[in-house]
Amino acid sequence: MPSTGPKASAAATSAGARSDGAVVAGLTAAGGRGPTLLALALAALALLSLAPRLPHAELWQYDEWYSAERVHGILQGDWLTLRENGLPVFKKPPLQYWLSAGLVHLGLSDRLALRLPSLLAALGTLALTAHLARRLSPHPLAAPVALVLVLSSTLFWISASSAMLDAGAAFLLTAAIAALFAAWQTPRYWWLVALALGLGALQKAPVAALALPLAALMLATGGRPARCGKHALALIPALALLALWPLVTLALHGPDALRVAYLRETLLRFTPAPADWSRHLRWTTWAAKDGVLLWTTLVLAPLALAALSLARAPFVPALGQRRPQARATALLVLVFFAALTAARGEVFDRYLVQILPLAAAGTAALLCALPRNSGPLAAAILTIASGGPLKSPHDAGLTEAGIAPFRPLLAHFHARLTPAEQPVVCGWEKSDQIIFPAALWLLGSGNRPFRRIWSAAELPKALAIANLTPPLRGLCLDTEYAALSRALPLTVAERDAGWVHWTYP
Repeated sequence: MPSTGPKASAAATSAGARSDGAVVAGLTAAGGRGPTLLALALAALALLSLAPRLPHAELWQYDEWYSAERVHGILQGDWLTLRENGLPVFKKPPLQYWLSAGLVHLGLSDRLALRLPSLLAALGTLALTAHLARRLSPHPLAAPVALVLVLSSTLFWISASSAMLDAGAAFLLTAAIAALFAAWQTPRYWWLVALALGLGALQKAPVAALALPLAALMLATGGRPARCGKHALALIPALALLALWPLVTLALHGPDALRVAYLRETLLRFTPAPADWSRHLRWTTWAAKDGVLLWTTLVLAPLALAALSLARAPFVPALGQRRPQARATALLVLVFFAALTAARGEVFDRYLVQILPLAAAGTAALLCALPRNSGPLAAAILTIASGGPLKSPHDAGLTEAGIAPFRPLLAHFHARLTPAEQPVVCGWEKSDQIIFPAALWLLGSGNRPFRRIWSAAELPKALAIANLTPPLRGLCLDTEYAALSRALPLTVAERDAGWVHWTYP
């Protein structure tokens, strides 16, 4: 008669663990890095399917046009001052804008030059995701599972094909974390930590400057780093790169510029403040739209992996020295979502891309630790629920019309704008969400700042106190023009696509 008591259960569990371990060992012996390299090659080919669309697709996101405007300013010869509406702006550092300007100088079209850095960064992120998954799990399918999870996110595809900074920021943050994991055991990699940290600060906000100390705290639970010796000198270029853009900004524009760049845009944006919880938890809506089952797993699985590492769960195969790295991964995921929740300033769905590679690697490690090698099946369920790992150009936004319907209107406005006229645009009915401000300046202003007015009463008052001097040439939505024309005798020059092009007097 077969035994069904606790000893039999333990024996069955042990046998199952041995069976799983044997399968893993067999796969590893048979394939080595083969599954990882094959999955990485297929993932790269999938992402590169977007490349033919990059030179032709419209810029369709609000901030993509800011990238175009800043690169345009650099191409005019000023590489050290970024501009919006023709005026200096201090919201973002210049690394990707420099890269795009350099690509234009090499002969690439504007749209391809704006988007190519993001695509290359996304390809690098795929490689780093696979690397992190292999660091967190001995299972030969951990890296393929992690890659499938990343590619299942539509937000990743959108960032990979956009002119914005998020794909590059995600790549450099992931590179800094991967380099830190490596440097803890092999000191020469501290130079890569320094490089990724410094370049990340030149790409967007210096997120890695916060992430790396937190990760180091968790890594220290497994012991001190290997002897650094002369490699500790890597701190010098790291600090130099971190300080480079702030010092340039301070020298050229004074302390007020630094307050905008680092106090308002970074520190105050993520400083906790009481507000409507629906605002604080907007990221849950974005995650649900991208894939509710996918992101629920991406948030919870790394935390579960860390908990198992603390409990030294017997069915987590060969976690061993990977336990501190699992804890570091979980802490960074937790802190990231806590920061999004606490933020008092504007945050956006695309920010999720920054934590996606690390969360995917941690999730893959947990899934591949499941009994009976059920991890790949679980990953398949997650990716199917999110629409699969292959996204189309339409999914990535590359078929969006953007501001194409308004190009004729802006071209006519630009052609008729004389040197004596002040360009004006109405803004009280959120017209800036229809024709984006940077597109308005690039295509319509003739390199002169637009004056945006926020009510129909504002323009007569500005004229009365000589705050604005005619002649004026303006653009308003039909409804805005109806209100403004009751306050001033305007002349219609053109009506097109729901807009009115007018002059005064």
